[in-house]
Amino acid sequence: MNLVRPLLTSLLILAATFSLAPAAEKTVKVFFLVGQSNMEGKGNPIHLDTYKDDAAIKPTYAGLKDGEGWKVRDDVWITYPSKHGGAKHGPLTVGYGTKGEDSIGPEFGFGHTVGNAIDEPVLLIKIAWGGKSVAVDFRPPGAPPSQAELEARLERIKKKNPDATSEDAKEAYGHYYRETVRHAKEELDNIDKRFPELKDHEPEIAGFIWHQGFNDKINKTLRDNQYADYTKWLGQFVRDIRKDLGAPDMPFVIGELSTGGIPARGEFQIAQANTAKIDGLEGVAFVPTAEYYDTAAHELFEKGFWKGTEEQKAQWRAVGNDRPYHYLGSGKTYYLKGVAFADAALKMQND
Repeated sequence: MNLVRPLLTSLLILAATFSLAPAAEKTVKVFFLVGQSNMEGKGNPIHLDTYKDDAAIKPTYAGLKDGEGWKVRDDVWITYPSKHGGAKHGPLTVGYGTKGEDSIGPEFGFGHTVGNAIDEPVLLIKIAWGGKSVAVDFRPPGAPPSQAELEARLERIKKKNPDATSEDAKEAYGHYYRETVRHAKEELDNIDKRFPELKDHEPEIAGFIWHQGFNDKINKTLRDNQYADYTKWLGQFVRDIRKDLGAPDMPFVIGELSTGGIPARGEFQIAQANTAKIDGLEGVAFVPTAEYYDTAAHELFEKGFWKGTEEQKAQWRAVGNDRPYHYLGSGKTYYLKGVAFADAALKMQND
């Protein structure tokens, strides 16, 4: 019996079967980075040079550099459609903050950390605006304003625009929530156009990083109630954004508002942490970051080095470039915050 012909036929059938099977789907892991000015980022990366031998920076510092310059990654991309001064997108490197062309926010440490940990390509979609609250600007649709809130908002708007109507007041609530959803969907729909390298990659939503709170912290009405409404509204934000982005199980990371560092921790930070404890709200993590506030830079700021002698100004510029409410513009602080956010997001993926 000739066994060669049947064997050859079987091999041909097997080869044809494999050739007709669809190729493994390529994916790109997508993370949203959303919030207000401290998600925008005011950090100067030269501060990482200053602290390159610091125990918190030294283990990863070399991976941030390419010779004397900052590394441009070929596996992590970022798009920032809401950037003040104009939308920006490209491979991850410095320059995606909003204080100078090389400034950084949490995306820098975040992108390097997830890029080093994940085999698939990574896309960061950063959406942030300075001076925005959950009480009004990011108010989710599932937590509509009360009549009293609308009336108070209208009275406030009328001081600048006497012709304002109740519809104008209503429109103010949740405007930046709706803008967040719009930008997020547009960027997901245009990955191929923005990034030819990611052509034919299917986006896989891997997490939502939220870093915001200053405008709500200084809201007297919220403070008088120990920020219970902030917790409630942010919890509803999580539910609504998951629904609107079609990602019901999307991990949600809340980055601690840590202006002033550990001594400034209080009721607002407790309210942030309590969001992750809401009954029935799964997949939410609160990330403490006050320990990354640069106390040495804060001491120089308090001493007035930012407006002192030229020698004092040089010492200040080596570690800071802004006010305490922007974490002193510390590149070290923004970088370490981003790393902490990434560690939390990666842990949630692995759990």
